Amino acid sequence: MTHDSSRYMMPMRSKLKWFMTATLLVSVALYYFTREVIPRQLVMYTGQPGGFYHQVGAYLQKAWESQTPGQLSLQTSSGSQENYHALRSSQADLALIQGGVVDLNGLSIIAPISSDLVHVLVRKDAAIKRITDLKGHAILVGMPDSGMASSAEKLLQFYGLDESNAQWIYDYFTEMEENGDIDAAIVTAGILNDDLNRLLLTGGYRILPVEFSEAFCAKNAFFTQATIHRGLYRMGEVLLQEDIPTVATKALLVASKNISPKVIDQMLVTLFEKSAGLHSPVMINAREVRQQQDLSLHPRAMQYFHPADQIGYMANVIESLAALKELAVALVAGLYLLWDRWRRQQEKELAKQLFNDKEKLDKLLAQTVDVERRYADAHSQEDLQGMLRQVMQIKIQALEELTHESLRGDRVFLIFMTQCSNLIDSIQSKMNRISSDARNNLNDPH
Repeated sequence: MTHDSSRYMMPMRSKLKWFMTATLLVSVALYYFTREVIPRQLVMYTGQPGGFYHQVGAYLQKAWESQTPGQLSLQTSSGSQENYHALRSSQADLALIQGGVVDLNGLSIIAPISSDLVHVLVRKDAAIKRITDLKGHAILVGMPDSGMASSAEKLLQFYGLDESNAQWIYDYFTEMEENGDIDAAIVTAGILNDDLNRLLLTGGYRILPVEFSEAFCAKNAFFTQATIHRGLYRMGEVLLQEDIPTVATKALLVASKNISPKVIDQMLVTLFEKSAGLHSPVMINAREVRQQQDLSLHPRAMQYFHPADQIGYMANVIESLAALKELAVALVAGLYLLWDRWRRQQEKELAKQLFNDKEKLDKLLAQTVDVERRYADAHSQEDLQGMLRQVMQIKIQALEELTHESLRGDRVFLIFMTQCSNLIDSIQSKMNRISSDARNNLNDPH
């Protein structure tokens, strides 16, 4: 490489180094600010303080905060409708919503977590034998905008009951204890609902069967036939004495549309592996979720419950690769900068070696000049022999120690080696002449 080309390459290398440094910094910044992370703070809407949804929320809160560095704040609510609006307005990140109450398009279903049974409660001494007998009575249907109220309205309308032939009261079902004018309540809740169990424990209520349940489920999505098994509740001093047919819907864990996939991954682990369910035996397990085909789960949840789905697997791989593109660019830039630093270090070491070799060459050159100066005045075989050994040692030392390629091709080094060779030849020639003169003197007596 010529001197001019070297001068041209140096600024090019410098520009490339600064470009790669800038690329590294920008790539790391992009990766840091766009990577998927679990937020430090999440808000979850549940339900009434004594209800099962709030119990589930409390279990999840405890498990979440023990397994992640984030916090899960719980917000009580009137029920599914309020939770739905909280998700839509970004007031909530997560919420528990009763299936079939609202249109969940635009939201992300993470998983069904439990079954909510429909309990049609009437006072024990009331002359009410079936749901159609509720015509003309005061019926407590649930809190306004709650999933419980929505289920009650659907059930009553199926049996031909509306606000023209029955009094619908929108309040929490425990109001039945305080208000003796309320004849019935329709409670959609899990079997571990504390308020429901406490109400039935008073012994003042009966549970009516839901007749024609198959037809009701055919007309209402998310509902399935179910049974309230005998012995499930304590009704005063005795356990429930008979199986009661009813219908059930699912409690769903739902997230806002822009929820981080990392949150979904960790929430599924919390629900189905790290075991919030140990505190709630009625929660649906992963095997039961896999058997359900009627739920449109978030793609990340589908990958969790159906890992053999190759399409979902490949989508996950592609998504992961896309998320890592900035990090890959940063890695390339970082490797280049490491290589550039190593190269410059090597150049420094080679330059230092070249400098040291040149200093050695100057010293060896001075030694040969000194020998050459003494050579002119030397006339004895002994002196010349010593000079010859000294020059040969200087030459061998130069060949062994001066190894830098740039120095070996340097004009000064070539002059030095030529000088050594010529001086050796001159010393040997002079030694031969002295030997020849000595033999001639011995042969010529005059």
